[in-house]
Amino acid sequence: MTPSYLALGGNVGPVERTFERALEQLDALPGTTVRSVSGVFRFPAVGAGAGGEFHNAAARVDTNLEPLDLLLQLQRIEDRHGRVRDVVWGPRPLDVDLILYGDRILSHPQLRVPHPGCWYRRFVLDPLAEIAADVTHPEKQATVRELRERLLPRPLPVVLLGDQVKFRNELLTTLSSEFADVELTEADFAGWTSVDRRQVDEPALLIWLGTGKKRAAGRFQSLPLLSRLDVSQHPDPLESVRAILRSALGR
Repeated sequence: MTPSYLALGGNVGPVERTFERALEQLDALPGTTVRSVSGVFRFPAVGAGAGGEFHNAAARVDTNLEPLDLLLQLQRIEDRHGRVRDVVWGPRPLDVDLILYGDRILSHPQLRVPHPGCWYRRFVLDPLAEIAADVTHPEKQATVRELRERLLPRPLPVVLLGDQVKFRNELLTTLSSEFADVELTEADFAGWTSVDRRQVDEPALLIWLGTGKKRAAGRFQSLPLLSRLDVSQHPDPLESVRAILRSALGR
């Protein structure tokens, strides 16, 4: 059986009871056993239309199901509890994400494992650290405890990185006024690889805004693995970075 870790969230109805029922249904699946469950944490909702405060928890599940089969079962359980998928980041009675599946790294149109946002989201890491502090993220090569601890310093060191100077400066100005507990700096790619990287080595988050240059397509992959995060393809980079910072701060 493969040890897998789930993140549970919800902000509609009796959420904690919903968590209990969902885990009971999961434990009843053939070849699947719920091994441990964290306490329930509360975090502000992330996203303009997400509604009120969220309840969040984590669970370890040992399973013989393959990742895509497990995903299907999780979605069926969400549906039983009234999950509606027509609003991204909308209010919901139950959200169950597959965070880690053993040490497997999977990139599929329907599923990415490890979950791409788990390493910088406090609403995932805080519950997960209760039951899996020493488990290693197979991509970042850091434990859950280490990933969480990197987000605790205040101000939180964050670098905005990309070749479009005007755009970087606009984001820096806007976000600095909103996030007093974040130490925001900005740099171009050449600056990061020479002077700036030595001065701000391994920030908590290194957010790649991209470049218009075709020859620079591989630059993101050359950035430090532990802190890099790509928002260059997001339709609204400002809102994306705003949500990332709120998730990392846990507010």
